[in-house]
Amino acid sequence: MNLKSLLRAVPTMLLCATISTAFTATKAADAASPAASPAAEAGAKVAKRTFSADAMKKARLTALKNEAGLTADQEAKAKPIIDKYVDDLATAKGDKAKRADLKTKYDSDINAILTPDQQTKVSASKAARIEKMKAAKAAKAAASASPAGSPAKSN
Repeated sequence: MNLKSLLRAVPTMLLCATISTAFTATKAADAASPAASPAAEAGAKVAKRTFSADAMKKARLTALKNEAGLTADQEAKAKPIIDKYVDDLATAKGDKAKRADLKTKYDSDINAILTPDQQTKVSASKAARIEKMKAAKAAKAAASASPAGSPAKSN
């Protein structure tokens, strides 16, 4: 090996050694800290949200009050319907057919205590929610389908 090639090889070897040391140190730091940042955890795995039955009951009743403008009498009638529906949903976990039947019965029971005007408001609100979810799903699909890398070179 002559002097010229040695002078070229030494800085390259030093650079490689520095990079590998930095990489090893970063790996060791990651292994030492078990709590990763929330953003990293969110990107790695999206955790399912879990709600208590009482929270679901309260949320459904509040949403129905806001959507339909329930009277005190209607609210008193809706509360047992919602309670039964949420409790039955918990027991039918995983059984899609049973859950669909429960939803159909719940909708008909709730519609029975609502006035025609309130039924229209609730169905319009439900349709708007469905459209919003479809739009969000389509946007998510479009975002995942587009390339995330750098744009192509144009000359």
